[in-house]
Amino acid sequence: MKRSEKEIKLDEKIGFGCSLKNMFVGVVKPEAYMKNGQSGKTWHAVMVVLGMSIILYLFTFWLPYNKLFGNGRLARTVDEAVKDFALSNDGFYYEGRYQWSDDENMTYILVDTSIKDSSAKEIESLRKENVYTTVFVVTGAEILSMENGRMSTIKAKDLYEALNEVYHASSFGKQDILDIINKWDTPVLTALYIGNVIGGIIKTFWVSFIVAIVGLIVSSALKLKVSLGAVYRAALYIRSLWYPILLLISTYVWPAKKTLMTLTFMICAAYMFMAIYRYNAQNPGELRGKATMLSGSQQPNL
Repeated sequence: MKRSEKEIKLDEKIGFGCSLKNMFVGVVKPEAYMKNGQSGKTWHAVMVVLGMSIILYLFTFWLPYNKLFGNGRLARTVDEAVKDFALSNDGFYYEGRYQWSDDENMTYILVDTSIKDSSAKEIESLRKENVYTTVFVVTGAEILSMENGRMSTIKAKDLYEALNEVYHASSFGKQDILDIINKWDTPVLTALYIGNVIGGIIKTFWVSFIVAIVGLIVSSALKLKVSLGAVYRAALYIRSLWYPILLLISTYVWPAKKTLMTLTFMICAAYMFMAIYRYNAQNPGELRGKATMLSGSQQPNL
């Protein structure tokens, strides 16, 4: 049986530019996401995820943190605000107490060496309140880093031993630390930026897979035949647009990251449903396949 011109056209793969355009068109015409899923190439979706992650973390991580800490700014801030301190094999010593936060409430720094460990009530309170995106606390024995409620720890003794292996000193004072900060601030920020990009890409692939499962459930409920590859490609485009939008909002407008990330998933799932439903309505029969044969000749009303 000779295939119609429309069927041949549907089998043709769309180019990268068209796939990228459909990602934005899909905001008002969700069926464009399913068109990317059905006729787009997987490597196009992967390139979009990579590009959007690089741009996203440039604005949500590199630019704000480089403005605060990069190019010697962290060392100058420490020099102007912090009194003399020392790091030795016995731990940190700082006379008094130091607190600092930026105007956007993104970062909070506390130096209080009278605090002995991470179990102190003040640290637990900072972790539970989750007011700041990033919190650094220097106690007598540890450097604590908290980001969105997740805490990591560097022991003072481990830090001293690492520095001693390189610089061979019995203790490190304020100027010694400032020299080290000036040397490593930009390389460390760059490494953290790359780590954020890689982590964001992995998270996008994983969450998009869950959204794709939602797509398979929707297609099954509508008695349509849609491949996992098609809904996964569509999910990558949906997530690549909506996740950056809501992360930018949580970074610069409303710092309720957990709420906004939950909202992101709900939006992605809703767009997946609309993409499949409307694509099928505009291309009747294309997504029926074997599902129609199994359910008889009568098609369900949508």
